Parts: sequence; C-alpha cells; structure tokens
Amino acid sequence: MTHTNNQHTKCDTFMDTYLQLDKNAFLPLSLTLHLLTCKKCRTQVRLLTKAEKVLAEPIKVQVPSSDATIEAVLKQINPTYNTQELQSPISLSKWIVSGLIMIVLLIVFGLFTNNMGNSSLLIPFYLTFATIVVTYCAMFIGCNMDFFVKKIETLHIAI
Repeated sequence: MTHTNNQHTKCDTFMDTYLQLDKNAFLPLSLTLHLLTCKKCRTQVRLLTKAEKVLAEPIKVQVPSSDATIEAVLKQINPTYNTQELQSPISLSKWIVSGLIMIVLLIVFGLFTNNMGNSSLLIPFYLTFATIVVTYCAMFIGCNMDFFVKKIETLHIAI
C-alpha cells in the first residue's frame, strides 16, 4: 500500500512538471525517463496531446450563435451571465452611416471654407476634426472587437 501511494505521489509530481512546461518545450531528462517507464503517465501525456490537437482545430460543426445550448452553458459557467452583454449597443450599419456622414461633412466644410481668406482657423479645425475621426475609429474598433477578432481568426484559418 505504501509503495502504491509513493508511486502515485511520484507520478503526480512528474505530471505537474509536465503541465508546467511551455508548449513544445523540451522535456527534462528525469521526466523523459519517468514517461518511458510509467505507462499510466505516458497514456495521460498522449491523451493530453490529442486533446490539445483537437482543441486547436477549427470547429467542424457550426452552431448558430442563437442556439439555446450556448446560452445554457454560459449560464452554468457564469450564473450572472446576461445575453445583453454580447450585443453591441449600436448596430454596424449605424456606425458605417454615421462615419460616412462625418466624412461628407468634412468635405463640404472644406469646400466652403476653401474660399475664405482666413486660413488660421482651418488648422485648428482640421486638427480637431482629425482627433474626432481617430476617436470615432477607435470607438468603432473597441465596440466591435469580437467582429474583428473573428475576421482575423478566419484569415489565419484560410491561410
């Protein structure tokens, strides 16, 4: 009985060492020797490697985001989960329309003020307007981060 508990503790120590390693890191010699001699630990490492490969693959069965099982799982993980958290407060089309209106207004203002002789007011206006455009773009990206992350992941998978 003592020998089995001692072996179990030894295996736990080696598995902890294995789990603390970085991905694709070289195994220490002591861990390699243990894995060569211990079938149980070798099997666990093989199963962990297979699980990691499966998790790294793209999802084979696409599930619509409106599926009730997704919400049920999220509520089990986080009881305070709220479906409203995932929805953007402003739709993507409203972001695009307001951005286009802002650009059109910039062009119209530029055409009207081009004939004015006082150019000292134009530089502060354009700097202010540039700050507004940059802030708008940053807010657009920040509020729609999940959309951009999905697009980036899709590009990585396609390549």
